[in-house]
Amino acid sequence: MLVSQIDMITPSSLSECLNQLSKAGRKHKLIAGGTDAAVRMKEGKWRPEIWINIKNLKELRYIEEREDFIHIGPLTTHTDMIQSQLLQRKADVLVEAAREVGATQMQNMGTIGGNIGTASPAGDTLPALYVLGAMLELTSLTNKRTLPIEEFFTGPGRTVLKENEMITKILIKPQKPNGLGIFQKLGPRKAQSISIVNVAISLTMDNDRKCAEGKIAFGSVAPTIIRARKCESMLTLGQLNEELIQNIAKIAWKEVMPISDGRATATYRRDMASALLERGLYRLIRRWENQ
Repeated sequence: MLVSQIDMITPSSLSECLNQLSKAGRKHKLIAGGTDAAVRMKEGKWRPEIWINIKNLKELRYIEEREDFIHIGPLTTHTDMIQSQLLQRKADVLVEAAREVGATQMQNMGTIGGNIGTASPAGDTLPALYVLGAMLELTSLTNKRTLPIEEFFTGPGRTVLKENEMITKILIKPQKPNGLGIFQKLGPRKAQSISIVNVAISLTMDNDRKCAEGKIAFGSVAPTIIRARKCESMLTLGQLNEELIQNIAKIAWKEVMPISDGRATATYRRDMASALLERGLYRLIRRWENQ
């Protein structure tokens, strides 16, 4: 299908957009930053008859803290997140992940809603959202529902989003005062690359190098992002010293479920998942001790 054969609709408000979604059926595709659209069309994965351009819906671009959550609009760009002082203070793992999303131009154009909606197992912001306990608000013309991000993805490029729905809000839990996070990524190049493996770690620390609570999520090692729950259960067993960190990393090797593809073998991904987790935990402990 040629680009010239695709109609473009540009709604001026969220309500107008939802009305268009209720009519479009399977023929439509939402577009905002569009950083992934050309690639998907070239691969033959996307063949929409109608683009619904939501780029100008300013009501969906914001970062603010209300009550017990940080609210993020789906049109918030990666650059917005990198520059947000609120996220730097209370969701540092998401800021680090946003910095790893492609080149500066892609960070300026690409949106968090698009990164979620594309549902790539290699999406850099997704593990960070997992460890921050993200909830997604999905809205149609007649209904609104909220679900944990872990229930949103059903496979590579597949989600539970209905034809008449769109993501209208992302909610994350702010880090506690004694919390800190880190994002680690391995790609085929030093920068601007699709992840071979990535991992997000969020820890809430007690005194004496002990972890009160921790979350770990891996990307590019399974059909969807996965929580490393066995590794998480070990984080609170005692001081995060060299022995415990190395044992946790060994469990990660067994817990991930990668495949071999053109970018890496399954065995290499297992090795790197273990190594990235070990390195990330060491770096977090050093940050904690230097605060």
